[in-house]
Amino acid sequence: MSRVFLALGSNKGDREKYLKDAINSLSNDNKISLIKTSSIYETTPYGEIPQNNYLNGVVLIETVYSPNEIYFVVKKIEKEVGRTESVRWGEREIDIDIILIDSLIFENEHLIIPHKDYDKRDFVLVPLCEIDNELIDPRTQNKIKNLINLLSETYIIGKVNFNLNEN
Repeated sequence: MSRVFLALGSNKGDREKYLKDAINSLSNDNKISLIKTSSIYETTPYGEIPQNNYLNGVVLIETVYSPNEIYFVVKKIEKEVGRTESVRWGEREIDIDIILIDSLIFENEHLIIPHKDYDKRDFVLVPLCEIDNELIDPRTQNKIKNLINLLSETYIIGKVNFNLNEN
């Protein structure tokens, strides 16, 4: 079983519903166990395209899927939940990124683990620390909580009062 940290985000349509639907889809897969969810944070968009604020959070799952398999499962869930095509860095109904898989360092044509530039995004680092305050970046061996102090930009506006596990 691998421990996999997934970042979820939505800034188009019913953001809360898209996040909850994605969590439900993950939970309904018999090869995935949902272990823990972070709080949800409202955040300003990352990138240069003007758009609505995001709701972002992180979930920890355990799975027997390989890195490639979990990538394709996540892409399938995004589509089933309602993700439509958009421009790079554009608005999204749902976005699910694989951030970390155990202490794996991995790259192929579909996937880079740890996720590229996750360490520059407080909306990923803060919820990661909420789930596991002792988590280590496998590339640098730095504690994730220490990476937060190195950020030059912040995107988090504040916590949103709802739980991903509620239907």
